[in-house]
Amino acid sequence: MNPLLDIERLSVEFDTGRGRLQAVSDVSFSMKAGEIVCLVGESGSGKTVTSKAIMRLIDDENGSIAAGAIKLDGVDVAGLSRHALRSLRGKKMAMVFQEPMAAFDPVFTIGSQIVETIRRHNRKETSSQAWHRAVELLRRVGIPEPELRMKQYPNELSGGMLQRAMIAMALSCEPELLIADEPTTALDVTIQAQILQLLQDLKTEYNMSILLITHDLGIAAEIADRIIVMYAGQVVEKASKSELFEQPHHPYTQGLLRSITTMDSDRAKRLYAIPGSIPSLADLPGGCRFHPRCPYASEQCVREAPALQDRGGRQSACWNVEQLIGGDSDIPAAPTAPHAEIASASLQPAAEQAKPHTDSLFELVHVTKHYPYGRSVFSKEKKAIRAVDDVSFSIRKGETFGLVGESGSGKSTLGRVLLHLEKPTSGTILLEGRDLALLSGARLREERKHMQMIFQDPYGSVDPRWKVGDIIGEPFSVHGALNAREKREAVGELLQLVGLNPAAYDRYPHEFSGGQRQRIGIARAIALRPKFVLADEPVSALDVSVQAQIVNLLQDLRQQLDLTLMFIGHGLNIVRYVSDRIGVMYLGKLVEIAPSEQLFRHPAHHYTKALVSSIPVPDPRRQRTFAAIEGEIPSPASPPSGCRFRTRCPAATARCAIEQPLFKEVGHGHYAACHDPVI
Repeated sequence: MNPLLDIERLSVEFDTGRGRLQAVSDVSFSMKAGEIVCLVGESGSGKTVTSKAIMRLIDDENGSIAAGAIKLDGVDVAGLSRHALRSLRGKKMAMVFQEPMAAFDPVFTIGSQIVETIRRHNRKETSSQAWHRAVELLRRVGIPEPELRMKQYPNELSGGMLQRAMIAMALSCEPELLIADEPTTALDVTIQAQILQLLQDLKTEYNMSILLITHDLGIAAEIADRIIVMYAGQVVEKASKSELFEQPHHPYTQGLLRSITTMDSDRAKRLYAIPGSIPSLADLPGGCRFHPRCPYASEQCVREAPALQDRGGRQSACWNVEQLIGGDSDIPAAPTAPHAEIASASLQPAAEQAKPHTDSLFELVHVTKHYPYGRSVFSKEKKAIRAVDDVSFSIRKGETFGLVGESGSGKSTLGRVLLHLEKPTSGTILLEGRDLALLSGARLREERKHMQMIFQDPYGSVDPRWKVGDIIGEPFSVHGALNAREKREAVGELLQLVGLNPAAYDRYPHEFSGGQRQRIGIARAIALRPKFVLADEPVSALDVSVQAQIVNLLQDLRQQLDLTLMFIGHGLNIVRYVSDRIGVMYLGKLVEIAPSEQLFRHPAHHYTKALVSSIPVPDPRRQRTFAAIEGEIPSPASPPSGCRFRTRCPAATARCAIEQPLFKEVGHGHYAACHDPVI
């Protein structure tokens, strides 16, 4: 059978201020009809550039195909005119982007944009016919009340709904090839499971080929037929899903697989992390591009670049495949990244590891945070978004308290209220017995030294015009702790403590990778030796290998600086690994709290059970159907009566609709708010 997509020795270049930059080099692979192929690798490996080259979207980004061919059903896309290309897009191939909000035009309704796509490729279809077809497409991808959604604007839809609408628009002309670029990265694990199940169903229904770009190998294990691994603009391995997971033939693939945090990851051991980071395309190493980070690197790897070689139907580009698959299960010691060790005597506590504490650092008592809206002089009714509703729990000194739940559950709002960045509507927050609401402005500012935050977006949380030294040293300036010379010395120690070179002091944030920027944010957060650090989704935007590096760093700092942490996340395996106890939130309510292992192994609340069941399993031998929760989280402005999860709960009864469940102990140290707990 002839392949639907056949890419032969593709090279892509971009015009930059420093001249021509080659982003993709000598990439070759093919896809059959009805096949799902996953393109995996760290950010900067060339995955998205390759996908955009197939669609010829690089033409609008100062990019060009420098060499090679892209044949779609025998037609060379690389040689088509813009007019011919327009007729091919949508009809033969379509793309689902990582950020659907950026793909939709915010000034037009969802319906009008889908209808426009349908009519552009089928002029014979009337506006009314296209409208009805668009409604059916939205219904097919699982969007409730499609007639209503057609009239709404992109900002009125949730992230999951918007991604479904993007898929509906991509399917509007029934393409043979669907390219999905990180379609689930920004989504909760429950919505991610729904989208992946939808893609599998659509592939079967339309006999459609899907090229899925992801850095999550758990997703690849669940959905792919074959996997292609890219590194620094080149393909380094191609294999079937079962072959790749059973025995990788490239050290980079092996490193990615070992970096995955799973339900089976030993919480007593450090996570494996590939040292260093992916090189800049403007400064690529000679020989094998992976050799500076490779534990198997030899002199030949430094001198000479390996070509893709066929080994029993699979391919890899490595000089040392025989050594890699030679029987030793342990990976050789990897080269150490410069300044990656934790070493700063002046910042370490007296004891090497603080003894666990049993008393509470924070106490939250009936805390609520409501946001009033829609008030009118003509209406006495008070409406409010109930972001946090009657939450009570404690955070013990020296522990890491994890907080999980879908977007809209109130996790981040609770974090901001905890730090008093926003005042609670009601309730009490005690820090070591002191009510933060009763403190004066000056006293509260003094207490802020002990409460710091690590943000999800390490670039958006800093001023890009400031040098790294000024960013990390800002807490010293605000609290007047040090003079200029002392500040520079302290910042240098902090940089070394988080695994960065002190020479980074005079550089700017844009000169660093995402993982390095997050290390800068961590250095700023620990500058004043706080007692408590709130980490709000600190690794969700990072690649799996970088996630492992940052998690290991946080674990080291927690022990060395005697920190108490609150770790908010939707990557449930990561939260399980770092946390001593975990709280689960749903629609502003705390529905379960338990020790980490107990919560994941024996969840008591049906929502927690559904969250755990939605986690992708990075092992093709343990394949299962996606246990996706039906529907989306309701609006916090109008929550359901009784148990707020009842509208999506498979075990809901009539009692759940009229009576709110009490938060009660269901096991030793295990609490849940459910009329009929799982255990």
